[in-house]
Amino acid sequence: MRKSLLTVAGLVALSMTGGASAQTRRAPAPDVHSLDQAYAIVDFQTALSGREIAQALQRHIANANVTVTARNQTVAAIPRAPGRFTLIDPAAPGGFGLEGPASRAPAGWLRPVRAAVCDGASWRADVAPRRPGRVEQRYTLCLFPYRDGRRQGHQLDIYAVTLLHGDPGAVAPRASGETPAAFMRGAVRAVERLTRVQGVWVENRLANADRPFTRDDDAWAAQTN
Repeated sequence: MRKSLLTVAGLVALSMTGGASAQTRRAPAPDVHSLDQAYAIVDFQTALSGREIAQALQRHIANANVTVTARNQTVAAIPRAPGRFTLIDPAAPGGFGLEGPASRAPAGWLRPVRAAVCDGASWRADVAPRRPGRVEQRYTLCLFPYRDGRRQGHQLDIYAVTLLHGDPGAVAPRASGETPAAFMRGAVRAVERLTRVQGVWVENRLANADRPFTRDDDAWAAQTN
């Protein structure tokens, strides 16, 4: 009888421990908001390969303060017109909750965090701070090849998002490091030095925490529907 009671007690303790572990795994992550966004689309007419351009970009963006996750992607057929990345809300049903209403907080205009999708790109890189803080800057770069007769090249799409972790009611400090505008200019210059051609800025929306990122600023988002 004593042995049976000990066995039951052991099973109960084990189940409580397992339950606690499961609750720990399921604990919700701290609230994260999109504080500000920016993007640039820059065209380079060049016969250089996407791999050469990607290598130049990776050398440029790699430093001790960031982590870079880069990968080459297979393009079945080079299109006549370059693609462009789209934005989705991963938390929305189906992932297509593109633009909910913005809420005003002392830190700026807050929105759900969206992710960039680079369908049709030959290369993609995600850049994040090595030491995340309450406010942090993240970037996604996508390289889209195109060829239309003698006209060929690549378009570089850069999406920048400023993330706010935690209570949006408190005034957040500025993100450390270079600004999105400076990051974009630096990436474009790295490609210009390699290709020896000047990039053409097709679209450019600078970060501005004093106003929300509206559909007018985010014209390509509708392509996800």
